[in-house]
Amino acid sequence: MRRILGIVWRNFGQRARTLAPTDMPPRSAPFRGLIEQDASRCTGCRACAYVCAPRAISFTADGESGVDWNFFAGQCSFCGLCVQFCPTHAITNNGRLPPVGGDQAALRVTHRINYRACTGCGCAILPIPDAPFAELLGAAPTEEETALQAMCPDCRRRAASRHIHDAFLSGEGKHGRH
Repeated sequence: MRRILGIVWRNFGQRARTLAPTDMPPRSAPFRGLIEQDASRCTGCRACAYVCAPRAISFTADGESGVDWNFFAGQCSFCGLCVQFCPTHAITNNGRLPPVGGDQAALRVTHRINYRACTGCGCAILPIPDAPFAELLGAAPTEEETALQAMCPDCRRRAASRHIHDAFLSGEGKHGRH
């Protein structure tokens, strides 16, 4: 009770002040802020939408040309889980605050992630983008790895089986049958 009266007494002599809509509130050092997405690194895996508890991130599928990554900052809790769980590092945050007032449309972001045609069968796929693919490999991809990257999972599986089959046959020719 004493502490409360002390706070009231200290604040009694000060005048009240309300922040203007353009004034930015103070933020703590670990504040994560608005997220940004690099659509050229996104594979559409939906991990970000899965971990987003307030459902600020969603995907809209278009069966023919690709998927849309949708973000609404008005729902975001700025927890940073989407940044942490994005396997290709397509989502980042730099501590920027969302706009305080104005049009709510400024809080909505949509990026298009276009399908590519599988080089094996021609079906629509979202392959691993070049930069994350090189990061996964730890070096620039070889010609064979780049060719596999542009294939759907079924065609990759068939190509891997062919590769094993060819390696087995070439090994058999060297050693002969026993």
